[in-house]
Amino acid sequence: MSQAIPSTTDQFKQSFREEAREIVIDLESALLALNENHADLELIGQVFRGLHTIKGSGAMFGFEDLAAFTHNLETAFDRVRSGQLDVSAELIDLTLAALDQIRAMLQDGADKSALNSSTRDEILSKVQCLAGIHTARADEQVVSSEAAFQISEGESLRAWRIHFAPGPEMMLCGANPLLLIRELRQLGAASVHADLSGVPALELLDAERCYVTWDIALVTSAGEDAIRDVFIYVADSCELTIELDASSAHAAPEPGTTCVADVTAQALEEPRAGRGGRRNYDTPENMASLRVPAAKLDQFVDLVGELVTVQARLSEVAARCDDPDVAAVSEEIERLTASLRENSMNIRMLPIRATFEKYRRLVHDLARDLGKDVELTMEGADTELDKSVIDQLGDPLMHLIRNSMDHGIEPRAVRAASGKRPTATIHLSARHSGASVLIAVSDDGAGINVDAVRSRAIEKGLVAADVSLTEAETYALIFEAGFSTAKQVTDVSGRGVGMDVVRQRVDSLRGSIDVVSNPGAGTQVTLRLPLTLAIIDGLLVSVGDAYFVLPLANTLECIELTAEDIERANGKQVANVRGELIPYIRLRQHFNIRTARPAIEQIMVVETEEGRYGFVVDQVLANCQTVIKNLGRFYRHVQVVSGATILGNGRVALILDPERLAQDAVRATLHRSRGRPDTVRNGRQRDGLFSNV
Repeated sequence: MSQAIPSTTDQFKQSFREEAREIVIDLESALLALNENHADLELIGQVFRGLHTIKGSGAMFGFEDLAAFTHNLETAFDRVRSGQLDVSAELIDLTLAALDQIRAMLQDGADKSALNSSTRDEILSKVQCLAGIHTARADEQVVSSEAAFQISEGESLRAWRIHFAPGPEMMLCGANPLLLIRELRQLGAASVHADLSGVPALELLDAERCYVTWDIALVTSAGEDAIRDVFIYVADSCELTIELDASSAHAAPEPGTTCVADVTAQALEEPRAGRGGRRNYDTPENMASLRVPAAKLDQFVDLVGELVTVQARLSEVAARCDDPDVAAVSEEIERLTASLRENSMNIRMLPIRATFEKYRRLVHDLARDLGKDVELTMEGADTELDKSVIDQLGDPLMHLIRNSMDHGIEPRAVRAASGKRPTATIHLSARHSGASVLIAVSDDGAGINVDAVRSRAIEKGLVAADVSLTEAETYALIFEAGFSTAKQVTDVSGRGVGMDVVRQRVDSLRGSIDVVSNPGAGTQVTLRLPLTLAIIDGLLVSVGDAYFVLPLANTLECIELTAEDIERANGKQVANVRGELIPYIRLRQHFNIRTARPAIEQIMVVETEEGRYGFVVDQVLANCQTVIKNLGRFYRHVQVVSGATILGNGRVALILDPERLAQDAVRATLHRSRGRPDTVRNGRQRDGLFSNV
C-alpha cells in the first residue's frame, strides 16, 4: 500500500502549528514576567503582538476556531495597551488558562470533540466581563469596505498606502489573500482596490495561482509593524509595500465619532512608479532560516555517522597500500568528512533556553496550588547541547522542580520563623564541562533530611537497619523506584515515581546525577549529560587485544609508566606528574583482561569531577571520530561504558565514561576503607565484562 504524501497546504499548516507553539511558550514567559511588574509596557506589547499573530495567522491557515477564541484575548490586551484596562492577577490567570486551550487546539489530528468547548466558553466569558468587551451578533461581526471603526480619545490617526501582490507560490501554502485583507480592515478604515490587469485568458489560467493585486488605503492608529504583522506568514512569498501618506495628516477626532475609509481615497489616485499588471518574482529575498523536520535531521546525522565509519575503513586500507594517489584521496575524504560531521552536529546543537522557559509556568502554578511564594531564576540559558538530549530533558527537570517545590521549599510561616526571605528561589543553570553539559536544579529550602530518608528506606526494606550509609549513598535512595518521604499522596507528589523517572532518563542518556544538600540552606541536583549522543572526538587506545575510546574533550595528556615508576610509588596506584600525585586506574585490572602488560605502559590523564585521574593502557593508537552505537539492553547496567564504535579494521571498541570510572574508583576506595568488597556495585558483578563482548 502506497503511503499518502502530505499536501503542501498540510505542510504549511504544520509549520504554523510549530511556530504558534513557540509563540505560546514566549507568551507564557511574558505573562509570568508581567505578573511581577504590571506596568511594564514592553511586556504588555509583547503579549498583544503574540496573541495578534496567532489570531491573524490562524484565520489565514484555516484555524477559524482558534482565531475566534484568541480574538477576545487580543482585544483585552489592546485595551490594556490603551490604558482602558489594568493588568490584574485574574487577567493573567485567565490568559494562562486560555493558552492551555490554544495549545490543545494546535495539536495535530486532535479530536475536536475531545476539546473542552465549555471550558473555552467559560474563559472567554470571564475575559469579556473583566475587560468590558461587548459580544456582537454574528451579523455585526462582518466587516465590509464601507465599515466604520470607533476612535478612542487621544488616538492619532495616520493614512497608509499599501500594495499587496501575492506571489505565484503563495496560494500553494494555504494562504487566503481575502482573509489577510479582512484582517487588515480590523486595524482601521480601509478602501480596497483590486487590480485585475494581470489575469490571463481563461485557457491560460492556473487555478492554484493568484493573479490579482490589491492597493489599499488605510487610516489607522496602528504603526507599520502592526500592519506588517498581518502579512507575517506570507512575507517571503508576496510583494508588499507599505508607505505613509505624508500628504494626509489626521488628528484625533472627537471621542465616539467614526471615520470612514473614503477619506483616503485620494491616496489611490496617485500612480506608483514602475507598477504594472505583472510582477517579477524571480529574485525574492532569501529566507534567513529554514525549518527542517526533526526526523530528516536525525536521518542526515545517521548517514554522516555511517560515512565516518566508512572513511575510517578507507584510511585503514590506504595505510596498508603503498599508493600515493589512494593516500591523497583518503586524506581529502577524511578532511571533508570531518567538516561535514562538524557542521551536521552544529545543526543539532540548540540553546537550552526554550526548555528552561517552559518551567516558569510550572513554578507559577505549583506555587499557587501549594500556597508558597517561589520565583524561578536562570543562568546559562544560552548553553547549547544536542537536540536529542534536550528532547529527553523535559520529564527529569519537571520532576526535580516539583520535588523542590513540594519537599524542599518550606511554607511561608516556616521560612519566616527561620529568618529566610518570604519568597523562595528555584534556580536553573547550565554550563559546559568538557564533552558534557552540567544542568543543575537548586533551591534555598530546608535541604534533605538524611535521617528521614534513611528511616523511610529501612521501612520500605531498601536497606538493612544495621547498615551505615554515607550521605551520597543516602541521597541515592531518593531515586529508587517507589521511594517517597511524603506522608500522604497529593496531586504533586507522594507516589514515589518522579525521582525514579529522573534516574532512568539520565541513565538512558549515559549521564550521572550528583546531589548536594545543606540542612536549612537548600539542595542542588546536578545532571551531567553528554553534549551529543551521535559522534564524538576520541583517542583510540588498546589493552591487550581490546580496544577502547576515551573522549578527547576530557583528556589532558599522555605520560609513560615504567617499572621504576611503579616501584617508587610503593605499591600505590599514583603517578608523579610534575610534582602532582595523580591516582590512576589500570584498565587491564578493572576489566579483568588477562594478558601480560608491556614493559612501558601509557597513562592517559583525564579531567573529571573527582579531579585528575589517569587510565593505564598498553598503547595510544590514534585520534578518531567515533560514531556512538548503543550496546543494547543486555549491557544497559554497565555504567562505565558509554557505548561502542566500529573501527576501520572492523573491530569493536568500547567508549569509556571517565566520570563513571573515577566515581567507581572513589567508591571502591571508600568501601575498602570500611572493610567491604568492591567487586559488586548495586548488586551487579563488575568483572568479566569482556567474556560476553
